[in-house]
Amino acid sequence: MLLIFLTLLLTTSSAVSAELSAITACGHPEIPPLSWEQDNELTGIAPHLMRKLLAEQGYTINMQVFGNWERCQLAARRGKVDLLVSAYKTHDREQHFLFSDTPMVADPVVLFTHFGNGGRSPWTLTSNTVGLLFGDSFGDEFDRQAGHHPNVERVSTGRQNFHKLALGRIDYMPIGLATGRLQAQKLALTDRVHPLPGLLALERYHIAIPKGSVLEPLLPLLSARLNALVEDHYIERITPFFEQKYLDAP
Repeated sequence: MLLIFLTLLLTTSSAVSAELSAITACGHPEIPPLSWEQDNELTGIAPHLMRKLLAEQGYTINMQVFGNWERCQLAARRGKVDLLVSAYKTHDREQHFLFSDTPMVADPVVLFTHFGNGGRSPWTLTSNTVGLLFGDSFGDEFDRQAGHHPNVERVSTGRQNFHKLALGRIDYMPIGLATGRLQAQKLALTDRVHPLPGLLALERYHIAIPKGSVLEPLLPLLSARLNALVEDHYIERITPFFEQKYLDAP
């Protein structure tokens, strides 16, 4: 039964052929299991969902990887990309993108630190060095603080950030809890970094379509179909598969 499920999950229906219209999409390449770069292509829960939903509407997707999340968003704002497979909704992004009413997942955001740092509290942005990825956002208030803080260091990959944290070169790293735990496990750093208790924020990943995209008229339908999958617990059921796929990747 499991083999049948995985086969259906990873293969495209015979009805989805080269005759379908192609669009270009990108997403965050560093947030497993939702999306990550593997073999020069974006993979994960969000790319899978977007392929599934858009195939129903007669589209295939060319999943592009632009190096980091900031470059993906810039390409979309410049009209080079038709779809962000998932994104937090922020005030700044709403100037450029339309978001699905239904989120794919809720993402508890926590602070990871290194064991040498202990559980130092209270945490304030002004007194510590924070590691972020290019293009990352953790809510409007956090973004305002980070924009004026001299001790925010941005890099392109989660690997870079985790190793900086493990070495004590940064004090804290905000990240989705599931993503942080998966990356720490894959990098064999669970004995050197850990999440602090308590939430920094609870963000939600939505489908995001650039204003003026050919997909804009389809957004209400895509949102409704996404809602049906959420209510059917489809995303919950496929999550373990993509978590393991990430951990097993080279």
